[in-house]
Amino acid sequence: MATTSVGKSQHAVSPDKDLIGFDEAMERLSREERFRATVYAMNTLLVQKGIYSPEEFEFQFRQFAQKNLR
Repeated sequence: MATTSVGKSQHAVSPDKDLIGFDEAMERLSREERFRATVYAMNTLLVQKGIYSPEEFEFQFRQFAQKNLR
């Protein structure tokens, strides 16, 4: 799997704490946890960059749930 290096997010953690390394996280998390981390990271970035708002995300989430719970 190819990865791209990125800087630390200013919003992630306090400056005095280091984040776990990407390779270590991939190794230690289960498949489901890696998927959840990916979704979390993508949604966080999209909201922070103003691509969509938390309210728009919630609406789309609810719409998906309604369609799939029928």
